[in-house]
Amino acid sequence: MERRFIESPRFPIWEVNLKSSKEKGPARPPYWEMVFYWTRKPLIGARAVIAGALLPEDIDENRFKTMIGLNENTPHRVNPKIPPEWEKYFRGKKLLDPFAGFGSIPLEGLRLGLDVTAVELLPTTYVFLKAVLDYPKKFGKPLVKDVERWGNWITEQLKNDPEIRELYDEDVAVYIGTWEVKCPHCGRWTPAIGNYWLARVKDGKGYKRLAYMKPERNGDEVEIRVVDLNEILGDVSKAKVDTKAGEITFEGEAYVRKVEEAIRAGRLKEDDVRISGNRVVFRVPEANISNQQKQLRCLLCGNAIKYADENGRHYTERKKGMPNEFYVKFALRKYHEGDERFTRQRLLVKVKVKGRDLIFEPATKEDNEKLWKAKEKVREMLERRDPDVPTEKMQPYGGATLGDIYKVFISWNNLFNPRQLLTLIKIVRLIREAGKKVEEEKLKEGWDEERAFEYAEAVATYLSIGLGRYADYTNVCTLVDAGNPWGIKLSHTLSNRGISMQFTWGDNSPISRVTRISGIIQDTYTLTKAITNVVRALDYLTSALAPSTQKTLTDFTGNSIKVLQGDATSLNLGEKFDVIVTDPPYADDVAYTELSDFYYVWLKRALSDSDERKLIPRFHRTAFFKKIGPKWVEIKAQWQEFAKKEISMYPARFGNKSGKEAKEIAQQHFENLFSQAFVAMMEHLKDDGLLVTYYAHTDPESWANLIEAGWRRAKLQITRAIPVNTESATSIVSRGKLSLDTSIVAVWRKTGGERKQVQISVLRGEMEWKAKDSAREFIKYGYAGLDLLYGVMAAVLEEVTKYGEVLSPKGPIPTKELLNDYVYPATIRGIIEAIAEIEEGQTVTSNEAVFYTAYKVLFGNKSLKPNDIILLNLATFTDSNGLIKEGVLKQKGSASKKEFTLYSVDLLGKKALDAKEFQKFLYEKGINPLEPEPRNAIDVLQLLEYYALLGKSRLEEVIEKLRRKWSAEVEEALAIARLVSEYYTAVYGQLLAPLGGKIKADERTIEKELEKDGHFEVLLMRRLVRSIGGEGL
Repeated sequence: MERRFIESPRFPIWEVNLKSSKEKGPARPPYWEMVFYWTRKPLIGARAVIAGALLPEDIDENRFKTMIGLNENTPHRVNPKIPPEWEKYFRGKKLLDPFAGFGSIPLEGLRLGLDVTAVELLPTTYVFLKAVLDYPKKFGKPLVKDVERWGNWITEQLKNDPEIRELYDEDVAVYIGTWEVKCPHCGRWTPAIGNYWLARVKDGKGYKRLAYMKPERNGDEVEIRVVDLNEILGDVSKAKVDTKAGEITFEGEAYVRKVEEAIRAGRLKEDDVRISGNRVVFRVPEANISNQQKQLRCLLCGNAIKYADENGRHYTERKKGMPNEFYVKFALRKYHEGDERFTRQRLLVKVKVKGRDLIFEPATKEDNEKLWKAKEKVREMLERRDPDVPTEKMQPYGGATLGDIYKVFISWNNLFNPRQLLTLIKIVRLIREAGKKVEEEKLKEGWDEERAFEYAEAVATYLSIGLGRYADYTNVCTLVDAGNPWGIKLSHTLSNRGISMQFTWGDNSPISRVTRISGIIQDTYTLTKAITNVVRALDYLTSALAPSTQKTLTDFTGNSIKVLQGDATSLNLGEKFDVIVTDPPYADDVAYTELSDFYYVWLKRALSDSDERKLIPRFHRTAFFKKIGPKWVEIKAQWQEFAKKEISMYPARFGNKSGKEAKEIAQQHFENLFSQAFVAMMEHLKDDGLLVTYYAHTDPESWANLIEAGWRRAKLQITRAIPVNTESATSIVSRGKLSLDTSIVAVWRKTGGERKQVQISVLRGEMEWKAKDSAREFIKYGYAGLDLLYGVMAAVLEEVTKYGEVLSPKGPIPTKELLNDYVYPATIRGIIEAIAEIEEGQTVTSNEAVFYTAYKVLFGNKSLKPNDIILLNLATFTDSNGLIKEGVLKQKGSASKKEFTLYSVDLLGKKALDAKEFQKFLYEKGINPLEPEPRNAIDVLQLLEYYALLGKSRLEEVIEKLRRKWSAEVEEALAIARLVSEYYTAVYGQLLAPLGGKIKADERTIEKELEKDGHFEVLLMRRLVRSIGGEGL
């Protein structure tokens, strides 16, 4: 069977990774800004993978790079340029992505001229995919103008709405609010303020803007006063800010004079500042609430507010056999249940814009009365059960990314303060009206009914997506980031891959025209900006997909797109595909179903009609309603319909079971659905087709899940694995410094004919030969780090997965055991043996030496998480605790954020090249360089590295001395030094070689880059090897 280019070692991984990393930074595709989505694969990576899966193995590598745009500064901004003679590999070919997400893979399939089918389970994502893939291709550039026109119409209608103008001041950009709690000690209302900073903005010259708020007692109330240091001192660039201590310090007599003048004028109070000589120190108040400590301190009586029982009785200590709920969360829950005795909302500060600066003012009683007035209107809507209020219940369970907000807010309408809610409902109604006007307009222009309806649906869909994005910035879980160095910023609610409780929240004005002032306000995210981002996204997408602007040389305009809402585990599409490229879910992914209900409840309203009693199907009716008999029945929330269909391991979804049992059920649930999806994909794949899967986790457990589903259940053979970089890269060998949490692209094929069984005694030899042979080939092509590791592992797995079953004398070997005991060890040994061939005759045999060498080769000086290091432990028959005792490995970080790194002189940084510092390091490890008692070859290696710094004669003396008692350890230490130094010389030499490798890079250039990348131990190994090789120092 003809191999494809993606299966070749010549596939340009490094260039693809480099360009991909830029897409995650400032060169992001504009359509990513249309709405937040939890996973978005870089477009150039998707384009390269799809094209590589279709083109034959022997194509010209440079022409491939030109075709996909790798030579461009930002490849995703240009469409691929397919040479006419390669057109046959693309025209008429069919691509399926059954987990299409936000559409990176199908979008690039369309740009390559393929017929694309994109499938998604969730209604929300289905609607997003229609906007990304279908409408831009179908309607082209005119759609951009109409979305902009109707978006502007909505914002103008909103700004002229008398109710909105009554609720918000036009000159206020952002209001900062919080929750007030009735203190159970003194019975008075105290604000819960999580952050007193209003502005802490700086640039390269120092601070530009410094302001904070200060609470003050006034009888039985807490008032807020603003301390604006720019207003008092003018230039604040010389300030020294200690955020941990909450202190702002200025030094100089001029500052003292200004402060004293401000105190006399009443603009400052004496207790605002401490003056000592020519130093003035301002103290920013400490937050009076801590969710972690479950404590709120009353700003009036000073007492700690801690726990509540189910009746609201307060306790300062936990009580056995009681719920012990944090009092504030209890109060919030009761508030959202309709009991307002315990808490209420309050505005603290309003941020106005004057010229190119900000004015901070305490919120007044009148400001808060506007909030209360909005509350009465919302209460009326709730009483008459207005269907435009999103009263759908949140899922009744928490978990890793869901937290416990469901306990606090209960239903989605409670996530918004009253005027935010009223504003969003008004936008919903304006979108409905705009959709009807667009349809009427197109019918008057002579369009047929079906096309006019679909065009109106498209316009309304983009406006609704803008509404969803605006809602993400307009709720009581929006963080005001006063410490953002580029200016004050509202951080959107879903930015932490979940929804986090914020006790001090932002409320941006829908009628404010200000979204950004360079260096002062970075982002307040108004509705205008949301619409602008949607228009920019659509402009980008239509340039990429609309026939009139298709820029491929072959001008593929006849390719098709099908966007389907469906279940990947039970696909029945009635056709087979040339390539299936997809990013399937992984076990502990975010809870997409539940989290995207945030969008769902608003999309459903904006894209449906209402008779003021219930929602009525209109646009995307099958996404929001299901037909039962002759009736359309509303799908209230996604979690009710789809949570247990989603492929993920989320124990909370099985809440009727105990913790351990729920986890086991969830694990089995994930494995079953994951395998069913692979079987469904196999059934839709042509016999000569390729299945290419991204996989976001690479720990051994995840690999076992992947191989079990693809090999055992779907009977596929893996032929290639490529680590795909999605992070920023700075190091020249950053490809060797990727996190193990990077995505891995695995290539699968159908196996022809009957798959035979094989005994492990036979297969083991085949695996070892394949590992060494493939490592040799990959190293020849300049592979390093994870590229090398996964390239070799895939080659080994290709040998394994060509068989139907692997047997031992005890019977079939389970997948996990097969990987842990045979595949991983064969992979690591094969790499080391291939490197040993470069430096002939050098071998390492002890487990700790193999571990050290493998770590050094694959990960250099990088730290690894516990889950990541397991693979190396399994492959080298070691364990982390034993390696720590042997001085090979060092543990860093806290118990909850544990990391491991080699216990090498790289920990010293550049000081590793200083003999005195190195000597201290040896003593710290328990090695006396004068009277050494090494535990293993690693201790010997580091002793020799130290003596290499002291000169050739000293080194030779210590080698001779150590050989008398530790001859084997000395030889193994020298072998490690030769292997590692030769490996890095080969890798860096090839990367740095001028003229594409035709001229060898000089030693000085190599050493300079090694030092730049922090590989100080490699430099010492090179020095050691030169010394014992007789070349001097």
